Amino acid sequence: MKYLMTGLFCVLLLAGCAGAPVLIPLDELPADYSLEQAKADGCLVKENGEVTSGHEAWERFLQATAAGKKAALRMGDYYTLDESRCTPEYYAAAKGDYPMFFLSDLSYDGEQYTVTSYEDGKKREDAYAYLRRFEGPAESPNASYQSYIRYIVTNHDTASWEEILFSSASSQLGAYIPYVSVYTELIG
Repeated sequence: MKYLMTGLFCVLLLAGCAGAPVLIPLDELPADYSLEQAKADGCLVKENGEVTSGHEAWERFLQATAAGKKAALRMGDYYTLDESRCTPEYYAAAKGDYPMFFLSDLSYDGEQYTVTSYEDGKKREDAYAYLRRFEGPAESPNASYQSYIRYIVTNHDTASWEEILFSSASSQLGAYIPYVSVYTELIG
């Protein structure tokens, strides 16, 4: 019976990661659900911000939403701390917190996109009207890539990628444009 339940759990999880409208709730996943399991399950996985696995699930999600159909996608965000990219003091203070692995679900109900996650044990659901695609040259001449393709969910339908980035760093009250990055491909 134990093996039957484990097999059923894996089938349901795979179906959810593959873009089916129903996902096993995040709070019902095993506490030790790992980066390797997310990749094996076909989830959209980002490592240090860039998609490394789950391209097929992402394409199915895009096709379904473009057709106005309900869709769901599990996303895993994995972060490591690169000693060469931070101060020695910060590295010494933060290295025990890494690696970090966060799971979230992106769903589309035919009208809006919802990102579901847990922060400090509390469920968080944020709704967005638009899935936006941005493509362009690297934002900095010192970047390790030549160009990018980015998808975000947001409630702002006209802001450029540069305006959204600027809003994140702006100290002006009300200037921030809320968004969630859901797919990033760095090219070259």
